[in-house]
Amino acid sequence: MYLDAARTLMALGMLGYAGVKDLRTREVHDLLWVVVGGSALLLDVYELFLGSISLFQLALAVGFMGLVGLALWFFRLMGEADILAFFVLALIHPRAPAYLGAFWGWSPVFFPFTMLSNTAVAGIVAPLITVIGNVVVKLRGVDLFERTRGLSCPSRIALLFTARYVRIEGIRGPPFQYPLEGAGGLSLRPDIWDDGAAEKTFTELRGRGYEWTWVSATLPYIVVMAAGYLLSVIFGDIIFWIMFAIL
Repeated sequence: MYLDAARTLMALGMLGYAGVKDLRTREVHDLLWVVVGGSALLLDVYELFLGSISLFQLALAVGFMGLVGLALWFFRLMGEADILAFFVLALIHPRAPAYLGAFWGWSPVFFPFTMLSNTAVAGIVAPLITVIGNVVVKLRGVDLFERTRGLSCPSRIALLFTARYVRIEGIRGPPFQYPLEGAGGLSLRPDIWDDGAAEKTFTELRGRGYEWTWVSATLPYIVVMAAGYLLSVIFGDIIFWIMFAIL
């Protein structure tokens, strides 16, 4: 139980620090993952010696999180820091904390999946905030689709949930915002891998006299991950609770 509490404090400290850095700069130094990951590995070796976890359990947890992270990186859905955070979380929690079972009477069978699914649940909040922001802009009398009349209804809905219509003069630019409008028209998927090209596009949009433009609603994913982790260590598997409530 004490080791589980130490692991939880370790994860909270890591995600708290990384989340603040992610919000402020969108960058987290790799040294954080090395230090925390190394500390978690020492705990794992100690518990392997005690027999409270197995080598298969540890390898499965780390392998699962590593594969998921690499897949998301391959499809450019998250950055390097996010992948490392997933990997280190698997080292910290190869199994569910014992206090979950003591408090709720049951523990998630495969805790890495619980952390991943709860992070996805926490991520639902972001598009809701985005669409509310766009609705507020619309209520102020701004025409959201003044240059995109031919955009289909499904594409408009997707845009409202995944992008922000903002004043050109208030744009922060990379790594916080990336353009969706450019010489080729409107794209629903921003290029978040070329900051130089993004800055050039914003300059061109200003040169055209645009007052408003669509930008990506870039997600500080580590903040979402921290929220998902809190759900995991407090409630366990949120999907399970939802299914339990429905059934």
